[in-house]
Amino acid sequence: MLLCNLCVLCSETVRCIPKYIIWCVVAVSCVLAQDPVVNIPQGRIAGTKVYTENSLTPIEIFYGIPYANPPIGRYRFAAPERHAGWRKTFLAHRMRPRCPQVIDENTGENYNEDCLFLNIWTSRRADGKSMPVVVIFYSETWDRGGVTLPCEELAAEGLVVVTVAYRLGVLAFFTLRSLSARGNLALLDQYLALLWVRDNISAFGGDPSATTLIGHSAGADSILNHMVSPRSVGLFQRAILMAPRYIWKAVDEGRAVNATEMEQVSRKIAQSTGCMSEYDQEILHCMRDKPLFDIMSLYSRFNWNETLQPVPDNFLPISEQYLPVSLAMALSATKQPIMPIDLLLGATDLEDINHRDDHYLELLKRSPSQINEYANIERIPELLKMFLIYRTDSAPLLSQAIHWEYWRVKSNKDYGNKSLDAVEGLARMESSARWSVGNALLAARLARRISRLYVYRYLQPSVTDLHGHQLNYTGAVHGADLIALLGDAFMLQIARRPATQEQKRISVKFRQFIVNFIKFGIPAVETVWQRYKVGDGYVHGIHDDITSQNVQNVNRDAAFWLQYLPQLYSISSSPVHTEQVASQQGENRLRGGVFAMCGVSAVLLLLLSISIIFLHRTRARRASIDIHR
Repeated sequence: MLLCNLCVLCSETVRCIPKYIIWCVVAVSCVLAQDPVVNIPQGRIAGTKVYTENSLTPIEIFYGIPYANPPIGRYRFAAPERHAGWRKTFLAHRMRPRCPQVIDENTGENYNEDCLFLNIWTSRRADGKSMPVVVIFYSETWDRGGVTLPCEELAAEGLVVVTVAYRLGVLAFFTLRSLSARGNLALLDQYLALLWVRDNISAFGGDPSATTLIGHSAGADSILNHMVSPRSVGLFQRAILMAPRYIWKAVDEGRAVNATEMEQVSRKIAQSTGCMSEYDQEILHCMRDKPLFDIMSLYSRFNWNETLQPVPDNFLPISEQYLPVSLAMALSATKQPIMPIDLLLGATDLEDINHRDDHYLELLKRSPSQINEYANIERIPELLKMFLIYRTDSAPLLSQAIHWEYWRVKSNKDYGNKSLDAVEGLARMESSARWSVGNALLAARLARRISRLYVYRYLQPSVTDLHGHQLNYTGAVHGADLIALLGDAFMLQIARRPATQEQKRISVKFRQFIVNFIKFGIPAVETVWQRYKVGDGYVHGIHDDITSQNVQNVNRDAAFWLQYLPQLYSISSSPVHTEQVASQQGENRLRGGVFAMCGVSAVLLLLLSISIIFLHRTRARRASIDIHR
């Protein structure tokens, strides 16, 4: 209608003043290239358009749509509430600041407490049919990371992609074990965003009944909690877990943080800010009045990363509970109904690199012998204790087995002069023990509870990490699978350069697996990628067949830590067995020599016996002849 009115106006103007023809053309062109507009119950939204390298269809982007009231003032430390909406057209043209979090070189101070927004990428189908929906939860930890992911290349695959910003750190998990300060706000923010998607995504061309959640790192842990929450049933049909960060807390109840511990930490936080009182409401009121700077300054003085996490909220009324029991308990419960979702679970083979990035950068400055000493004294004993197979007398034997498995060396001199090789061996050991085994234990539990389960290990060597650092490892570091999924746009963002042809090739391959799973529930045909089943734990290796030279046995890590080392530990438990194992090679050689000597002696005795018998018979024959004569 607007275009017709402009044309009429232009035609009348042309009769009067021909020089205005240029202005009419410009006006019509602006209308044809106008921003995409969507109407939802909250109000009218105007977005923007971009084009991707391999698609002629424009991608419509809507940045910074508020799904909840700003969590400030009286809403700080409170459960999120639906956003009331707006009267004028909402201009969704730019990415909003991140939620307050631990500051690093990438986030800087670009954050704001008013941060409960979501971003949408969509490519409209010509036939008007609805498209599958992907909701991405991304944060590196529970107090760092956030939404800055470019998703246009993923949306170009015929998907509607949504990224969600949610509260982190103290602002997300502060609790006094009461309804007014309940904690678990990161999960509740995500839950409200899922409700928003269910109610509004059809206006953007999405099908709310075909929703897949993708989570990376702490975002993957978020999805695990939503999977076991009774409140989120039906809000998503498929899920993709990429490198869950706190995976061992999902499989080991003893490692989980409970609400009592979280409350104790929260009260210490309040005391650190000067908010002390016998009454919880006064503490909460004081904390809500504190400037954001005072709360954020606590991160430089304390480390609560291992404590500020989702906890069971069974202290609340049943109608208000989101996690009645811990994640580990929910996943280990017997006689539970099958979860009506399809699941894809995976990690990289050098997952530990980037989680402790500064740690490995510092190790690269050491010599191979120093790295070896560090592994023997600190890292290997800690891992053996984690698997409950550590004894002083058996540690040297188990340590030697681990070195042969991950370094393929016997002594310091075998490293050569390459600290990089020694560091990579250390990272491969840590990654296999923590993420490969953790994923195997998690998959074993989920295989009995999930409709369809697929597991992958991303093996393609990394050339950069999520911070844009250049790398020379022969494996894939943390985040390599996320970079491959989002493609060239993400590479430009983190590394300030386009992806190479090799990177584009593996990106297309990996993204196709993901898109197939989102659309059909299977990443590839059964002959290419088998389901993970009870008793048949197939792990699919993701790599470029053309260039990859270091494809590891992806099913070996779990067996090494969960079967081989415990058996070796058991054998070496007693002094007799230890001596047998330690001298096995020498004993075998001695035993072989004894057997050989016995064999030779037996042959000689046999020949001697035959000779005696022959001589005896000869003499008897001669005696018989003499008698006859």
